Amino acid sequence: MKVMLVVPPWSFRDIRSAETRSIAGAWPPPGLMYVGAVLREHGFQVQALEGFFYSDDAFLEEIRRCEPDVLGIYTITTFWHKVRKLAQEVKRILPRTFIVSGGHYPSALRQECLEEEIALDAVAVNEGEFTCLEILQRLSAGESLEGVPGTIVRRDGRIVVNPPRPMIEPLDQLPIPAVDLFPWKRYRPSYGQVLRLPAFQVVSSRGCTNACLYCYKMYGRNLRTRTPGHVVDEIEHYVRAFGAREIKFWDESFTYDRARVFGICQEILRRKLDVTWWVSARADMVDEELLRLMKRAGCWCINYGVESAVPKNLETLRKNLTIEQISTSVHLTHRVGIRTYLTYVFGTPGETYEEGLKTIDFARRMNSFYAEFFPITPWPGTDMWGHGAYGRMIRPVSEMTMLQDDIAFVPHSMSEEELARLLKLAYRRFYLRPRFILGRILAIRSWYQVKIIFFGGLAVLSMLRSGNKRRKPAAHRK
Repeated sequence: MKVMLVVPPWSFRDIRSAETRSIAGAWPPPGLMYVGAVLREHGFQVQALEGFFYSDDAFLEEIRRCEPDVLGIYTITTFWHKVRKLAQEVKRILPRTFIVSGGHYPSALRQECLEEEIALDAVAVNEGEFTCLEILQRLSAGESLEGVPGTIVRRDGRIVVNPPRPMIEPLDQLPIPAVDLFPWKRYRPSYGQVLRLPAFQVVSSRGCTNACLYCYKMYGRNLRTRTPGHVVDEIEHYVRAFGAREIKFWDESFTYDRARVFGICQEILRRKLDVTWWVSARADMVDEELLRLMKRAGCWCINYGVESAVPKNLETLRKNLTIEQISTSVHLTHRVGIRTYLTYVFGTPGETYEEGLKTIDFARRMNSFYAEFFPITPWPGTDMWGHGAYGRMIRPVSEMTMLQDDIAFVPHSMSEEELARLLKLAYRRFYLRPRFILGRILAIRSWYQVKIIFFGGLAVLSMLRSGNKRRKPAAHRK
């Protein structure tokens, strides 16, 4: 049985604003690489296709040429309209191909996906590795998919909701992701997130115990971790097999288990692996001893989700952090020689324009290596989704993106124009500081860094050229 795992055709225009498009990055999809590894381990013939590198027509032609028995499509909210179109076209030319979709969007909306798109045969909910394996085993044996945990399937004109599948535990049972399925050399990592190439991704834990208002927990609210040796085995594989020089950890909170981080760092040092790496962490889950060991083991940058510099907004967002904790951890991180990558959101329910200006001033004072500013978006599955008390949605889910000029939600305390102005102002005031520009020049250690700084400069120039021009508000579009 032939299987093809795909990400539908997309471009930076689909997920990024004009101001940040040239500093955006594209990475291979970790979820599909894990699914592919599990399927190959059990004897299935697997191919993969990354839509980022194809036009719509060329992408469809590749699928037609492969003639897969099963097509697995990765889906997030911003890709849903593309997934529907792709499923329809595949059914038209390959009517016998079984089409299943998985990812954040189908995990959040579940049977609604099958109700909305008749070309889909099934959706996989939450973790897809063993769900997809069981789907293929059943299809190969000519058996019904009723009862397959973690799936919602179409059968004889009706939609069958099967029971949930328990989350994978322990995670060490998963194989090393099938990196070779995707053209890893062609991907372009994000500006500010990579120092050296080749760069590879590692997911060393799944789940998150936090309850932030804007976050959907596809991997659950319980943190599951891989053991240090298992994590470093994967890193060493990338070094030996592909010449990896950098690792990006995709964990939601890498430092949650302090002892485990010590173990990972010590194992990297023991094996003398020449890799630099980048992680995300909560500001209340680091200390000087831990940071210094991480630095010795190759950590060069930490992403902290700041979101707002106003205490009441942090409370609304359920961050369970204080401004003092954030400020202390950022300064400590800088002091031990690790850079920071800070993210902020505007449009928190109850936030005012003046409070947004305070957050911009805070971002300037923190002087992180890189910063991103987003409009808060009530994605399907989040606690903000469908709650009109927080504000008003100004576009349907089919038009929701991560674009700064495609704001989807406006709190009652702010106008759409004010929110758009804050986003534009934040990038200008943060990136056009002489201190920032000089710091980036002095930090140059390689030609790759020259390249990413050049692209970052293009992004700022693009922003300046665009001035205050924006698309018309969604409510006025035809």
